[in-house]
Parts: sequence; structure tokens; C-alpha cells
Amino acid sequence: MTNESLSYTDYENLFYRPSFAAECLGLTPRTLKTIEEDAGLDIRRIARGTVMARAYTPADVFRIAAVRREKGYTKALSRPVTISTFIQKGGTAKTTCSGNLAIYLALQGLRVLLIDNDPQGDATSMFGYDPDLTGPELVELGVPADRAVDGHFGNLIGVSKIFPPKTLDEVIKKPFGEFGPHLIPAEESLDDMELALNAASRSDFRYAMHISNARAGKIPSCDLSAYDVIIFDNPPSGSLMTLNTMVASDMIICPIRMDKFAFRALTRLAAKLEAFREDFSRAPEMAAIPTMFVKGRPRMLNNLARLSELFPGKVTDEKLYHSEDYMKALEEGIPLLAWSGAGENSAGAMRAAFAEVFSRLKAITA
Repeated sequence: MTNESLSYTDYENLFYRPSFAAECLGLTPRTLKTIEEDAGLDIRRIARGTVMARAYTPADVFRIAAVRREKGYTKALSRPVTISTFIQKGGTAKTTCSGNLAIYLALQGLRVLLIDNDPQGDATSMFGYDPDLTGPELVELGVPADRAVDGHFGNLIGVSKIFPPKTLDEVIKKPFGEFGPHLIPAEESLDDMELALNAASRSDFRYAMHISNARAGKIPSCDLSAYDVIIFDNPPSGSLMTLNTMVASDMIICPIRMDKFAFRALTRLAAKLEAFREDFSRAPEMAAIPTMFVKGRPRMLNNLARLSELFPGKVTDEKLYHSEDYMKALEEGIPLLAWSGAGENSAGAMRAAFAEVFSRLKAITA
């Protein structure tokens, strides 16, 4: 950052070639063009050399995903679900998984809401919003004022007077347009949520009660009935805020590195879920995704085998591999699955892992 400008990615002027737009949707370019023509979609043309070629924004791609759902070309879930991304260990790619899973599921035609439940606001930053500066401060740095955060989950849930009440429309962000994943952002004052929950009645259930009522359309200021999937991105700490997301969730996504410290964290989480089962007569499903995996390393292969033995049926077959693409996408200010520079070893592996997660979601909602 300089005192003159702050770089940011303008998703409205981020253009994809037809080949990448089709790849995002799992289609061929020819099929993509057919869908556009059948639906009467107007895709802009830009000059590529001497030729005017179709150029897609992220919003275009998500709109096509929504059209495919409307026409019955993609499979929806039989009921809405809530997901939490959590493991009590830092540096395992939790936020990377939360943000990119939101993108992946929206590309399947699902209506997705990502809730940043971490006061640090990393998921908020990943989607192009600034959790630290005000609108006027951003304008001074050359960034649109709408990249500022105007509220967070605390302003919606109504657990304390600490947070001024706001409507969903005042808080929500739509970085990729109406049909892409939506975001309830976070910023530092969300840290007071822990205090607010501790003082509230039924403190473990406040998120679950709010989500249930909002999905049923019982909270006019925060109607969440349109969303198929709600994803909570959590900090690595086992706080009351995190506990609330777990109580509210149908599935917990656990990105895990192949080392003994992450194993320990996953073992603790499994014990906590078993306590859930005893205390609440239910527990969310767990899907552990191996991350930062390096092919051909005996130690990692041995750790993966041990992990699968300790948690049978809970570890995804697909893995996220170590790749410089993650850092390059971050530097570009674009989530990996929305970055056309990502390769098969990164974006391809991620799509495969999330396809497996999607299959598990369909199974638990059947």
C-alpha cells in the first residue's frame, strides 16, 4: 500500500476467454455458446488482435450457472444446508477452502451465502473488501467506497445492543453479481460477538436459531430463504462463535495438513463432535480435506494412510496439492477458482475435492 493508491481487483472488468468460462462450468466452449444463445444472453465482445471475441466477466459465468439450474441441467440439494469450515489449527487453508467452495457451489447453480465469522476478516479480504478502512479512506486511496465493510453478522443476529441493528441489504456484499456467492463480511468489531454471546441466553444456539428463523422468512430484515447453502468461515480458535457455527451446521469442512499437529487438532474436533452427539442428539458430518499435499513423499503418504485409518469415511479421496498458484492468485486479488491462471494441479484438484464434498452434501440431504 502507498499513501497515493491501493490496488484492488475490479471484478466487473475482469474478462475470461470462452475456454476458461466453459471450464469453470464443466462445459465445452460449444455447449457454453449454445446455452447463451438459447437463453438469449448478451455476452460482450472485446478485441483480441484483429478479432472481436466473446469476453465473460465472473458475473456472466455465474449467471449462466443460474440459467443451467433453471433449465434443470444441474442437480440441486433436496434441502438447504449450513457448512462450517473449522479446525483448531492455523495455516491449513480454511479460508481458501471457504471462499473457493462458495464459488464452486455457485458454479453448480446453487445460491450461496458466505458468512465471515472471523474478526480478522480474511474471507472478506479474499472477496475484495477492506475490513479496516472506511469508504472515504478507500476513495482517497483510489478504491471505490463500496469496498468498505458496512456491517457484519453481529448487526443482523440481534444478540446484543453492542451492535447497531442493520438489515441484510445494508450489510451484504455481492462481489460477483446477483448470481455469484454473496458475502456477509467481517471486521474487527466482530470480536465483541464473543462477549455478546456469553451474555445471551442459550448462548450455544444463537446462530442456529437465527439461521433457522431467517431461512423460514420469519425475520423480514434478514431473509435467508433464497440460499441453498450457507458457509461459515471460522478463525482457528475454539471460541463460542465457532461453537455456534458447529451447532448450526450440517457439515464441518476440515482442511488438514499432513503433520502430527493437525492430526491432534482433528482428533480434538472429533471428540468434540462426539460430545455434541451425546449432548444434542445430533452432530454435523465431518469432511477432512488433505491440503498442501506433495505427491510422492513417503511421509505424507504414510500420514494420509494413518489419517484415513483414524477417521474412516471422513477423509476425502481428493487432495489439495501444494502449488504456487495459491499465492499468485492471492497476489492478483482473485480467489483461485476465479483466476484463469490456475492450473490442473491447483484449480483442477480443488474442483475434484469440492465435487466430492458436493456429493457428500447431496447424500446427507437425500
